[in-house]
Formats: sequence, structure tokens, C-alpha cells
Amino acid sequence: MKKIKLFKNLILLALVAFAFSGAGYNTGGDDDVYTQINRNMDVFGKLYKEIMLNYVDEIEGDKFMKAGIDGMLSTLDPYTNFLDESRKDEVDLITTGKYGGVGITVGMKDSMIVVTEVLEGYSAQKEGLRKGDEILEIDGISMLGKKILDIRSYTRGAPGTQLKMKVARGDKEIDFILTREEIQLKNIGYKGVIEDGIGYIKLERFNKYAENEVSDAINELKSKGELKGLILDLRDNPGGLLDAAIGILNKFVDKGNLLVTTKGRKKDSERKYFSEQTPTIGKDVPLIVLINENSASASEIVAGAIQDLDRGVLVGTKTFGKGLVQVFQPLSFGNQLKITNQKYFTPSGRWIQSKNYFKENKNGVFKPNPYYSQNEFKTLNGRIVYAEGGITPDKIIDVIRNNELLEALGSEDMYFKFATKYVMENPDGANFVMNDDVISQFHSFIHNNDFGFKTGAQMELSNLKKDIEEKQYSEKVKSYIGMLESELTAERFKDFDKSKPVIRRMLEIEILKKYIMPEKLITESGIKNDEQFQEALKIIKDRGFYNSLLEPR
Repeated sequence: MKKIKLFKNLILLALVAFAFSGAGYNTGGDDDVYTQINRNMDVFGKLYKEIMLNYVDEIEGDKFMKAGIDGMLSTLDPYTNFLDESRKDEVDLITTGKYGGVGITVGMKDSMIVVTEVLEGYSAQKEGLRKGDEILEIDGISMLGKKILDIRSYTRGAPGTQLKMKVARGDKEIDFILTREEIQLKNIGYKGVIEDGIGYIKLERFNKYAENEVSDAINELKSKGELKGLILDLRDNPGGLLDAAIGILNKFVDKGNLLVTTKGRKKDSERKYFSEQTPTIGKDVPLIVLINENSASASEIVAGAIQDLDRGVLVGTKTFGKGLVQVFQPLSFGNQLKITNQKYFTPSGRWIQSKNYFKENKNGVFKPNPYYSQNEFKTLNGRIVYAEGGITPDKIIDVIRNNELLEALGSEDMYFKFATKYVMENPDGANFVMNDDVISQFHSFIHNNDFGFKTGAQMELSNLKKDIEEKQYSEKVKSYIGMLESELTAERFKDFDKSKPVIRRMLEIEILKKYIMPEKLITESGIKNDEQFQEALKIIKDRGFYNSLLEPR
């Protein structure tokens, strides 16, 4: 059996190396590539065999091989990954948005696996599972000490199968019997007419059904009356499939326009994608695209094309900057390779990759890359745009920047913890209103609970205090340090008031999620205090200002 496993591992590594080698591509002669493959596989195979048979301690062969693969891939970009057969559901989720599960997402809170989202219409929601429930056991197996990836293997599986789950809710333990179903993640989080004929679509991902969902959403909005404008929200959308982005652009861009260009390693790999349909929404309907630093990949393909073709106005903050395209390459034994095989360029020719993994690579495995020497580009109307690592919006609307307090509130899950407590004390969410009283309760909560937040100044002072004690400074110096320590402690929440807009929004979202209210209510509650959305609304209502943003300056 060990010899069979060894043989399988060597085959697997050969296939991975073959995928990376770009076999068939002429890098000075095909013989050079094949010679490198054969020579290096021979060296690696003999090295692997020698260690497996003669190393002083017995080696776990599969793990050793996986470590070798991970080490090889670490020299490339972070999007090229090896996926073993246990992660097949991740591939399905990315490509189709489907997987077999009970309809929950989980996270780690204080070393406990906690339900962070309950999807409407699936077994978990039907049986009464709630956000904030701590998962204690699945099928009698303790989940204490388990990792997030471990939980996935217990909750996911073939539709129709059942599992038993024990959770802690406050001081109670509750047992559930849940049935796995085919979970279909929606691409659109919300769609609706906001006011005066202005539509809004919140697009959260780009799987194979995204184009159809957007098309249906547009038709639904148009059925409610004259569509005077549309806001397409791509904020926090990490992307997905290239074909989905192309399909969605066809709904907005005139037929015959270049949408994106992809270029691979081979000289003949360049492919240009053009709009091939009459748009569902023509240029007479103003379009705003909301973007932020978490808009990436397919989101940037859409935003970049809309900007370069002057089809709409981008509002928000600069995007993530991912100008690389991946495909899934099947390997042997159910394994897959997600490999970066192309770069994409916006219609004006911009490559918007932010982090230069190729130039920064310390192993020197890459040849020189010409795409970072780009200068300015022009849109269809002649506006100047840049490839500055991401796409810069036409109207930049910065929201309150994270400060030390906001970062700590998020990293220590204080919104989540307060929302859990608040909902337990106020179980009827029908009349919930986010107001100053809730903010005041939260302020007291973080003061009176185990919130280990320390400012940078406090941590610096703590180091100084330790140094003073070790070197036995005078009591007078120690008293000054004590006074300063008290003052800094008193001021550690000094940013609370100026951060209230963010705190209010985060609290409202967390509390509404726990009440499992309709998505419409969550969205509409959120956009009231959404500065970027309100600016988009203002621009789309002022056609003169909207047009001026699309003119050369």
C-alpha cells in the first residue's frame, strides 16, 4: 500500500509541475521546457524516495507531499492553490454557488464555533437555529477545539442526509435534527426601487447564475414603472467568474464595445471580449456603480469597463486591485489546481493589479513583467484614467477611517456580543428601532464587559513602565507614570463619539441579522446612513452633474 501511495504522490506532483510548466509553450524551444520538467521531476522523485525510505524518523508520505506542493506554490501568487478532494465543495461553491448543507455559516468567537448567519428557507432556519448559537456537538462529536474547516466536513454532505447538532444558547443547551439540502447562494442580496424610479441592485458574488439573476432583477425593476436610474452596488463583492462579469456588462453596454481583454503566457492566448447583445438598460438610463477596497476581480472587470466606456459613474473608494484570472485544472485522484493563467485588461488597456507578486517574489522564479510600467490611459470620451493598483472612482467618497477603537470593536466581536445580549433581552424584534438609547447601552456594555482594548499609547506606556520597574527608578517617576496611565485609561474611548456613524451602522446590522428580518429591511435600514449610497442617489438625480462627471477635464 505504501508503494502505491508513493506512486500516486509522484504522479500527482508530476501533474502539478506539468500544469505550472506551461507545457506546449515555447520559451526558447519546446525542448527546453520538457527538458526542465524531466530533469527536475527526476531530481524531486529521487529526493522524495530517499527521504521516505531512509530518513531517521518515519515520514507521513501524503502530508510530506502536501508540504512540498504548498512550498512550491508559495513562490507564486496567492490565488494559485492546490485543492484536494476534501475541498471539492469549495470548487462547487465558487463555480455554481451550490453545495449540500443545512443553511448556516459559522465563525470563531472566543475559541467557540458560532453560527454567524442562518440562510432563510433551509433546514437550520426552519428548525429554529439562530445567529449566535454556539455549536457544541455534531452527531455526538464535540466541536470544542475544532477549526472552521473541520466544521464544514461535518455539516456539508449529500442532500437528504441528516445530522444532529447540540448548541448552547445563553445558559441553555438545545438539540436539533437538521436535514442537508442543496444550498443555492444568491448572487443578489437585494433589489428594489428606492425612490422616484431609481433602482438599486446589491450584487454580492459572480457565480454562473449571476447574469440571469441580474437580468431578472432589471426586468422586475422595469415592471414597476419607468426606470429613471440604476445603482449597482459592488462594494465588498470579491468577484467570481469572468463569464458572469461579461454577461452582466452586456446588460448595460452598447453592442460591439470591447469589454475586457485577457492575455495568458502564450503569444496567441490573447482574447478580446465584446458586448454581443442589445443592452437591457440603455445609455438614456444613468448608471452608478458603487465600489470600495473590497471590490475585486470580476467586480473590477465590470467597474473598469463601465468607467472606460463612460457608461456610468463610479462612486466610493479605490478597488482592491486584482488583475489576475484563475481556472480550475483537474488533477488525479479528485484533486484540483486553481491556477492563475491569465491577466485581464480593461477596454482602455489598464492592468489594475495592485500587489506585484511577480516583482516582489524573492525566489526569482519569474521573468521580467512589462505591465507595471504603464502610464495614463483614456476613456472613450477622452477622460484620463490610471492603472494605479485598483480602479479609482469618478467620485471618491471616503467613509470614516478605521481607528484603534473601531478595529478593536471589530476584532474582538463586540458588536456581535452586544447584539446577542440585546436580542436575548429583547426577543421581539418587530418594533426594533436603532436609536441613541441602543448606542448608549452599547457604550456601557464595552465599559463594563471584558473588552481588552488598549490604545497604542497605552501599550507603549506599559513597555515603559516595565522598563522603569526593572531598572528601579524612583517612586516619583513611578507616580508620574501612574498618573499618565490613569489619564490614558480614561481617554481610551475618546474616539467613540466621532465613530458613532460606523458604530450605529454595525450595531444595526448585527441586531437585525439576529432577528432574521427580511433582507429588504436590513438593506433599507443600512442605506439610510450610508454616505456613499446617499452620494450616488444625489448624483443620479442631478443629470447635469452626472453628465459632467463623464466629460474630459
